[in-house]
Amino acid sequence: MRQTFRKLIQKLAKHDSRIVLIGCDQTNNAMSEFKAAFPTRFFMEGIAEQYVVGMAAGLATGGLIPYVHSIATFITRRAFEQLFIDIGLQRLRVRIVGSGGGLAYSELGPTHTALEDVALLRQVPNMGICIPRSSRELEHLMVSTLEWDGPLYIRLSSDVREDDRCPIGEMGRACFLRHGKGALILSTGLMSSAISDIEELLLQGALDPEVLHFATLRPFDSATLCEAARRADQIVVLEEHDRDGGLGSMVIETLADAKILRPTTRIGTRFEPALSYGSQLEIGANFGLHGPALAQAVLAACVHPQRAASR
Repeated sequence: MRQTFRKLIQKLAKHDSRIVLIGCDQTNNAMSEFKAAFPTRFFMEGIAEQYVVGMAAGLATGGLIPYVHSIATFITRRAFEQLFIDIGLQRLRVRIVGSGGGLAYSELGPTHTALEDVALLRQVPNMGICIPRSSRELEHLMVSTLEWDGPLYIRLSSDVREDDRCPIGEMGRACFLRHGKGALILSTGLMSSAISDIEELLLQGALDPEVLHFATLRPFDSATLCEAARRADQIVVLEEHDRDGGLGSMVIETLADAKILRPTTRIGTRFEPALSYGSQLEIGANFGLHGPALAQAVLAACVHPQRAASR
């Protein structure tokens, strides 16, 4: 997705002189084309995420639209105070682009995995949250980010799967990737593609689920969620994020407020030091997020929801 973002931001910048791009300690090669095309609108700073967010706030106050591109775990953890006070409270039009969302950098361990970024940013006032599942969806959403009124977090993932057959999400609108009956699967980001990979395994297990994908978690499409939940017997939430504070928490909170009670299982990550190092696929499989392990977890949740929820 990073390559897609770099191409898109340069394309958008050609048509909108308000756009500036800011990086944190990244190689100049990664942004060389943007730098060559717009030398006065490109800033590469050091390992100083707090400073960079404050800098972006100042540029936004002057009428520019800064896109801050950095590693997801660093820009959300290290600069949380600046995200909250400098751009959140003031509702400034700063776009935080976090590369390596989820388990993308799991080979480097828990210091580099962004598994609580959504939970953190849900606390930032006015902060929008986008988690595209593909480069095609990112391209579609990027156009909308220009006129978004306030700060926005865009989580870029690795190992994306491209599928031109499926619909793509809109800002604030969820989309159905599959129609079925009985079980409702809710997902975001890479997990929306991972569930497509195990469709045959689910059908073999006598599960014909409806799948609802959320490209944005703020604004959150609670209306479509509630409509789909009323039709469902059981709900399973999938996310490459800690099970607390992300999509699963948002689903439970929304349905509780709407007084829609359904057996709900959250499948996500948890802090387990022994499972913290390895490739994205290896660690994802350890948590039941990919391949047969994911199919097994979903089937177990739907056949024995109470047993699955207690794991």
